[in-house]
Amino acid sequence: MLLSFVYLHQDAPKKSTMKKLERLGVASIVPVKDAGRKLVLRGDAEQTLTARDRNLVLSKGICIIEGSWKQGELLNGRRYKIERRLPVLVASNPVNYGKRNILSSAEAAAAALYITGFIMESEEILSKFTWGHAFMEVNGELLAEYSACTDEECMKKIASDFGLI
Repeated sequence: MLLSFVYLHQDAPKKSTMKKLERLGVASIVPVKDAGRKLVLRGDAEQTLTARDRNLVLSKGICIIEGSWKQGELLNGRRYKIERRLPVLVASNPVNYGKRNILSSAEAAAAALYITGFIMESEEILSKFTWGHAFMEVNGELLAEYSACTDEECMKKIASDFGLI
């Protein structure tokens, strides 16, 4: 399975997009200590996820940290060997629609999969949510451009060209 997540119990399970994906068999839950065996997606990572990371995703999978970012430090300073952040994207979920970089975990997972060339898997994730189609309407062209990039400078240029930075 390409997608896993650490669930920090900081929100109601019914509101968790990753718990929904788990129930539907699209993602699996892992303990915090096992996340390091994966490519960990986090907003404060030093490196941006690019198409170059496809083989890492294929061999290790992606791990999302599912918790409320409003509650401060999610992992008490824990860092992982392979961490990546997403490039600038716009949320389409009902809570944060139109806001930059405030994606639901499902949106983040779908974006990471798309950027690394797993387009069908990305579409499968988005199809599980009534608002999922909106994510591609808002970010589709941007994601297509990002998925052609293999370095940080390319990602920044695209975000700038789209007026996002």
